[in-house]
Amino acid sequence: MNYAGAHAGNPYAGLVFYSTLTAGIVALLLLTNWPTYHYSIRGGPIALWYYALPVALVIPVVCAHPALAARYLKDPLTWWFLMYVLSGLIWLLLAQDFIEDASRQWRLRVLAFALFYSIAILTTNVNRLLLAFVIVACILIASAGNWLDILRPFRFVPKGIEGAHSGRGAGFFINPNVAASFIAMATIVVLPFVPMRFRAVILLCAVVGIAPTFSRSGFLYAGMLLVGSVMLKLLNRVQATILLLAVPMLIAATVFSYDFLMSASDDANLHNIVRRLEWFQGLGEEDQAVEGRKIGAQQAWLMFLEEPLTGRGLAATLLESAGMEGPHNMYLMLMGEQGLFGLFLYATLIWCFIRRGRRLATTAINKQGQDVGNAMLLYAAFLFAYGFFSHNVLEEAQSIFIMAFMAAAAAGAPRAAVWAPAPAADFHRDQAMRDVRAGLRHS
Repeated sequence: MNYAGAHAGNPYAGLVFYSTLTAGIVALLLLTNWPTYHYSIRGGPIALWYYALPVALVIPVVCAHPALAARYLKDPLTWWFLMYVLSGLIWLLLAQDFIEDASRQWRLRVLAFALFYSIAILTTNVNRLLLAFVIVACILIASAGNWLDILRPFRFVPKGIEGAHSGRGAGFFINPNVAASFIAMATIVVLPFVPMRFRAVILLCAVVGIAPTFSRSGFLYAGMLLVGSVMLKLLNRVQATILLLAVPMLIAATVFSYDFLMSASDDANLHNIVRRLEWFQGLGEEDQAVEGRKIGAQQAWLMFLEEPLTGRGLAATLLESAGMEGPHNMYLMLMGEQGLFGLFLYATLIWCFIRRGRRLATTAINKQGQDVGNAMLLYAAFLFAYGFFSHNVLEEAQSIFIMAFMAAAAAGAPRAAVWAPAPAADFHRDQAMRDVRAGLRHS
């Protein structure tokens, strides 16, 4: 049962208030990437202390409403994360001489499960409209950070520190690709909960926020957002028209900016921007970043070819001792480490969102529920694409938060009862009774 819409006199009103407040705090911390930024750049405590917060905050919710804990043990995504953790134990034994690296990766899987389970329970009883606006605020913070980072380089990551760069915006996310992916996934999850009249504006803000990252994958996500939102009817005709009129203006602004940057390419910062844009103009001409990713991908692919059934073992594609930075690809990472089962594992995660999204889109009895289902379908497409560009999909706290919130929204969406055919004996019995009643009426 969803208590997010409870009135003030409802005995669960206090639970709604507590869940909304604490979920909002957790969202502000995790979705701005503050834990990682605070630790890596500002020398704060390890991110694990922040990640323990939702686990601690969910305890009062479980005490007040114990059935929630049992309810999410039946959720398909919870089972998927459990399989993700337990299968890691098996492949942990194959790590052999890199047991420490493998143990670290397995602990990250346990953390991913704990975060998902806790946040799913915590966001079940929230006022989703309020939480959606908190997430929108995080999108705006990320977008503003991206632009500030590109206009005033080294303000977020001081020069000389690992991760420092100029010519691309990342803000608190440090990595421009991660910043772009967050804006995309967060926009997907909030669309069903914000009023329709604001949806085109939010999509345009997302595109504008992704632009300064100059992320190749980010530009793909932006295109998916725009096209997918229209195709899946997350926008009405008015909002789609606004989007259709605004996109050409954004393209014109991009062309103008490119010409401006070309004329000012003597500046080191702008030169990096222009060089990044020229990659698109050259239709995929390889640069140093592409070459580095190819090496990691090739190593993972060779591991899979050598041991296609079992893989090389957990963390085999990420060995720091061997100077491996990872394949930047979820499919290749899981294939190299867990063989064909690894590929099946990620494909199953995508299928969970597709299956649940399709069911909800057709059985939900209100527009918001249908939009949640369609948003899950769009998120499945995002996960499919995201897997080709990152091997950290399931290690990012913001990604886990989005999945958990979406699972809670799907579980709380009101749906029509699904008709199921009666057993044959019951059918014939009912038919016989109808025949008897008809005979009595005629007599």
